[in-house]
Amino acid sequence: MEEGQQQVNAYTDEDTDYTDNEDYNDEDYTLEPETASKRQKRHTPEQIRELRAAYQQNDHPDEPTRCALGAKIGLEGRQVQYWFENQRSQMQAKAVVQKSKAAQRENAALTAENMSLRKVILTNSCFSCGGAMVPAELPAENRRLLRENMRLRGECIRATALLNQILRSAPPAERRPPAVVACRPVLSVGEGASKADRAARLRRHAEAAMDQFLLLATKGEPLWLPTPDGEELSYLGYQKKATLPVHHGFCPDGFIMEATRETGMVRAFVADLIVMLTDAKRWSEMFPGIVAGVTANGAISGGVLGSRIQLMNAELWVQSPRPLNRSINFLRYNKRVAEGQWAVMDVSVDGILGPLGSRTADAAAVANNTGCRLLPSGCLIEDMGNGYCKITWVVHAEYDETAVPTMFRPLLRSGKALGAHRWLASLQRQCEYLAVLHSIQVPRGDNDNTAAISSMGKRGILELAQRMMTVFYSAVSGPVTQPSSNLYEWPASAGTGARRTDAAVRMVTWKKAGSVADLVLSSSTTVWLPNTPPQLVFQYLCDGQRRGEWDVFANGEAVTELYSVATGHLHGNAVSVQYSNVMTDGTDSKKVLILQQACTDASCSTVVYAPLEEDFMRAVMNGGDHASVFLMPSGFAILPDGHGRARHAPRSSSAPVGRDNTAGSLLTMACQALLPGSSPSDNHAADGAFDDVGKLLCHALKKIKAAVKANIVIPA
Repeated sequence: MEEGQQQVNAYTDEDTDYTDNEDYNDEDYTLEPETASKRQKRHTPEQIRELRAAYQQNDHPDEPTRCALGAKIGLEGRQVQYWFENQRSQMQAKAVVQKSKAAQRENAALTAENMSLRKVILTNSCFSCGGAMVPAELPAENRRLLRENMRLRGECIRATALLNQILRSAPPAERRPPAVVACRPVLSVGEGASKADRAARLRRHAEAAMDQFLLLATKGEPLWLPTPDGEELSYLGYQKKATLPVHHGFCPDGFIMEATRETGMVRAFVADLIVMLTDAKRWSEMFPGIVAGVTANGAISGGVLGSRIQLMNAELWVQSPRPLNRSINFLRYNKRVAEGQWAVMDVSVDGILGPLGSRTADAAAVANNTGCRLLPSGCLIEDMGNGYCKITWVVHAEYDETAVPTMFRPLLRSGKALGAHRWLASLQRQCEYLAVLHSIQVPRGDNDNTAAISSMGKRGILELAQRMMTVFYSAVSGPVTQPSSNLYEWPASAGTGARRTDAAVRMVTWKKAGSVADLVLSSSTTVWLPNTPPQLVFQYLCDGQRRGEWDVFANGEAVTELYSVATGHLHGNAVSVQYSNVMTDGTDSKKVLILQQACTDASCSTVVYAPLEEDFMRAVMNGGDHASVFLMPSGFAILPDGHGRARHAPRSSSAPVGRDNTAGSLLTMACQALLPGSSPSDNHAADGAFDDVGKLLCHALKKIKAAVKANIVIPA
């Protein structure tokens, strides 16, 4: 044992050297008289060469290989093993030294760069050129002046283009100096123009707008400037690049510009998207939360999948009874711009089809017809294969901000109400919903309470949920158009003193279809929850264990989920059938099931539900017809208030939702109820129902405020 330990120490002392001198490391084989007594074992130069050659081939030889190598060079297998261990240790030590030196060099370079940057900051100079540096964040007044300057520049360019067009179109004898001609109204295509001239004028307008749209959709900096919340259009850069801007006449007073762009992947085929976007009915169905209604006034030219120009009118809404709906007249032009790439562009025809571009136009006419004017906007679709498309969506518009309630102005300015992010997020969610709808797979639940259901039953549930959402959107944001309907503004409140909750509720009553006396009461209100992220409110409303706190249909208790199907990749997007302990009124009491759809993205979250008798719901789940099922949906729409910077919703309920920014929520609550045996002239019965529903909404609002720990609630 002592002899072996002596040999180990001898080999270790001999071969362990961490200097960079290769000749000294393993070749200290000179036999001096003094050292010979201390080191009894030495390696000859031939042995060192053989060992190094073997190390180059394999630095971890096994025992037979070591024994064979030792027999070849006159060493024991154990001696060879010790040499290889020492050699590996030396190589590792050298690698550590080299890595340390590289880290020191990198640290020195970073230190020098840091010092130069500190000098630049202290001297307020540019790092690349050494010149004076413009402040990164301009004062608010300077930013306002810059925006105003850009707006005036755009108005000047449009006025110049309009003037040149009028001068070119007028006969030489009728031409006047610019000061006189500039006050003339825009030439109307519809006045004194033939059908062919009208179509040619619209085609030229569409082609010019398409060029500008492709510029907006494909170019980056300096046309689009990065911001903490995404991108911002540089109007100065846009005016430089858009050499032939599409003109719409003068920008009316009170109008502001919005420009947003968003890019994302959509699960769909190019051909399906083109057909959906060019068919007015299907386009409206794909965006039920944005498009209230659309009318196609006929195609100007083209076929179904080829380049096509059509004149359309659409009404857009936001999920709240407060903002007015937008009505726009526009051309839709779809065109193949490259292999596997299509563009679908919209541009307003205001100033093209009528004298609305003139300063002398009637102010009321301008407000009614140009509440929103689309500059070249739309989507660029690129086929990515495997059933996916890359979508670049652009919204560039002018709208009358004076008609927008003050509380909703930050939301619209942020682009999350009707901007590119809202359109793209809605398209992604709807495509995911349709993929689940047409799939033959039936999800199975994880608990014993989940009901068995067929593929036809799943389809019936999803289609019924779609119809429920359409009715809900109409009840919240739809105009009152039915002849028998009545609109009331009802002040509702609950509680007293500091705990008092107030809300201005919109009450609408109309006759139920197929009934002589029954009235349907639809009530809705919107409140602002400052510094309360929308995801907090959405998570609370989707919590089945706490549903009894705010939902009268839950009878103060938790609800049980009988069936659920996920309709999107974000956690919370699902259609479910839930069971409560509530019974229908009357002698023939029946159990009530709740059909609910919850959907969320960064632009909007909704939780919509409708109570149905168990027999009707079971019939639909078994594949029965759902067309005759009468729905009175209630629910919530949660919009961001436009003050926060958070752009994307969490992907799971476990993701933290912080309060480190100013993000708040605009919460819209809606409730529908049947007033049996009532009539529009029965004011006493209606007043009592209004009070009851108003208190119900205020009670739910009070519970939500306490659950999400909102400090204040402000009626919209």
